[in-house]
Amino acid sequence: MISRVMKVVMKLCSLVAFVALLNGCKPIFESDLYGQWFERGTKLVEGDYTPVDHWAGQWRVVNIWAQWCKPCWQEMPELNQFYALQGANDIKLLGYNFDQLPQEELTQLKTDMNIQFPVLLSWPEIWQLPDIKGLPATLIISPDNVLVKVLWGPQTLSSLHGEIDTAKQMEKQLKK
Repeated sequence: MISRVMKVVMKLCSLVAFVALLNGCKPIFESDLYGQWFERGTKLVEGDYTPVDHWAGQWRVVNIWAQWCKPCWQEMPELNQFYALQGANDIKLLGYNFDQLPQEELTQLKTDMNIQFPVLLSWPEIWQLPDIKGLPATLIISPDNVLVKVLWGPQTLSSLHGEIDTAKQMEKQLKK
């Protein structure tokens, strides 16, 4: 019995060592494989992962932008201000690059565009991604992962607050 357990442990150790070699000897928890195997959630441009349920129970505002979109660049100061004002609020602002550029390019572009809020490297599977017909596009997603509204064109601090307030009121009425 003990020799059987030892064989299983040795096989697991061999597997971990093999994965470490494949990953360039990085610790397994820092590798992309770890995120894939253990469902760490959605990867952010900064390299962090967000757990699958990280935004559960919160409103999300997701701004979809591109480098070649001039209005996208123009609205960034407003979005940064919106993000700074949220703090511990139940509204989270995130960005998503329309062109789905690689992480290295997005990291530099985030700096170039002075984006101060988190940017998703990939789209979370549990959120609906609508057909994007123009940029910038800003999605309002309810706490239960329902796409409530798509806002087309550049947004301002007041337009975002107004649209979110309207969405929250509509949700309250539906729950009555």
